Amino acid sequence: MSQQDILKRKGALEKKIKSPASTSPASDALKNLKDALDLKKASALEKDGTVQRFEYSYEMIWKLGQRVLKDNEVFAESPKTVFKELGRLGWIENVEDWIEFQRSRNETNHEYGAALAKKSLKLARRFYPLAKQLLKILLEKSVRE
Repeated sequence: MSQQDILKRKGALEKKIKSPASTSPASDALKNLKDALDLKKASALEKDGTVQRFEYSYEMIWKLGQRVLKDNEVFAESPKTVFKELGRLGWIENVEDWIEFQRSRNETNHEYGAALAKKSLKLARRFYPLAKQLLKILLEKSVRE
């Protein structure tokens, strides 16, 4: 393979990594969460599903944040560090909200009950608009040439 071919492949790979399509798992997760949050008179099973969608959406957002930070030469390994860096850069306003989302996600991952589910649903409603806003910012920051 020639040097020119290698450079072409590298450029195509970099474009693919930074393309808006690479945000689709986070976009899809948030769309699914929104659909669940929009349910009127959700059953207990649907509420459980909404909590799981919240957990999954949170995972997709922090991992996307980590990847976009890395694209911008900022390295953060844990969710807490990612959100602190996003706050430092001014991409999110209240880092404590994001750390609270992380705590809730961790709690529901290890134990579950009606009170915890109710708390998680309430947080999911707070999380959704903030995550949607962050997704937009990450999308803008990830499409750099």
